[in-house]
Amino acid sequence: MREQVLKRTAVLVIALVGLYAFVAPAQSAVFSTLSPRQFKSMLDESANDPDLVLLDIRTPREYADGHIAGAVMIDYYSSEFVERLKGLDRLKTYLIYCRSGNRTGKSLAIFEKLGFDRVYHLETGLVGWIKESYPLVRQTNS
Repeated sequence: MREQVLKRTAVLVIALVGLYAFVAPAQSAVFSTLSPRQFKSMLDESANDPDLVLLDIRTPREYADGHIAGAVMIDYYSSEFVERLKGLDRLKTYLIYCRSGNRTGKSLAIFEKLGFDRVYHLETGLVGWIKESYPLVRQTNS
């Protein structure tokens, strides 16, 4: 009788550890926060990787005032924000940023709910990016 209880307990522990190993990595990846240095390093290392997408979730005016080279803008405040995210490839890796990190922090729950696996956000937003003297692209009026 005692042997059966020990065997059942061992099987249960193994099953729970296996379940945690399967679920935990995906959950932690969705909420990954990067410093400006880590964010830039990831961008630099993946410069030619078509599976990495850089998203600027600020407003069109903020984007025009200066953005990170290669960024695609999807306005967080737009009524179409979630619909635009739904159209993105969930198998790709996303680096997202806003002005201060507030909007990106809030958007992580949306990315998770939509089934994205690899989303990294710039903890300090462009404020921290600029503080590190990293480059921006500015749109000029012609």
